[in-house]
Amino acid sequence: GDLRVEGGGRFEHTAVSADADDILGNPDYSRSFSTISGSLGASYALAPDWRIGVNLSHAERAPTAEELFARGNHAGTQAFELGNADFSKEKSWGIEGTLRGKGEGYSIGLSAYHNWFSGYIYDSIVDDSVCQAANGGAELEFPCYAYSQADARYYGFEAEGSVKLAQLGGYAINLDGVADYVRATIKGSGPAPRIPPLRLLGGIEAQGDRIGARAEVEHVFEQNRIAATETPTDGFTLVNASLSFKPFAGNDRTTLMLSANNIFDVEARRHASVLKDFAPLAGRDIRVTARFSL
Repeated sequence: GDLRVEGGGRFEHTAVSADADDILGNPDYSRSFSTISGSLGASYALAPDWRIGVNLSHAERAPTAEELFARGNHAGTQAFELGNADFSKEKSWGIEGTLRGKGEGYSIGLSAYHNWFSGYIYDSIVDDSVCQAANGGAELEFPCYAYSQADARYYGFEAEGSVKLAQLGGYAINLDGVADYVRATIKGSGPAPRIPPLRLLGGIEAQGDRIGARAEVEHVFEQNRIAATETPTDGFTLVNASLSFKPFAGNDRTTLMLSANNIFDVEARRHASVLKDFAPLAGRDIRVTARFSL
């Protein structure tokens, strides 16, 4: 009928251990965690093909081995990472509202959410002396990143939509777009690290039975709401395009594609990347791809 209700549950048991480090005098560690997560949601039909909904959730997560036991240089993240073997489980409560609908030649989806975390685990730069003490006083090759645990909250939204603009012979001309935003705050500390800013992406495509073409523009706004030890990230705009061809009539399993990403070769850095201060995204990228499946 018009009202739908659904629920889900999950139980996990995790066991992690680390051998003793005789040089630094660290003992054997063995930790185990049992976590329970669940969700309950309901949606109601406002009209044919239109539904409004609300979802409630509780989630628990065991700390990873890296968050518990890391103590050393990590070349991939350009950081000396320091875990904490005494971490407890990360827990959260969340609520999400949704609106989804479709009609003749269009579809839309909207959602907004708010999450409250207890024991949220994150890493951030701290004074080098903290990592040196854990490393027997040895000099560090990279900045000291230590994992911490605190209460936090997240809220944000996601939106997506598409519309058919025209039918030109055997080709449908479609316009689509997405937007997403999240704001995260650690209680007593301020903004959480590496949170992406508002992002907008729009595209137009011509889709036929065997030939398709698409062009899209992605704009990522600057991020200056940052943790104390972060650097701000400039906004950027990427323009991408692609042309696809299915060489065999009636066969959707084989596709040839010519694509061009970052056509204008702009410098772009993702704020969520650990390496964004060292390595920007790739510049202009033109490639030919063949895909097939059996």
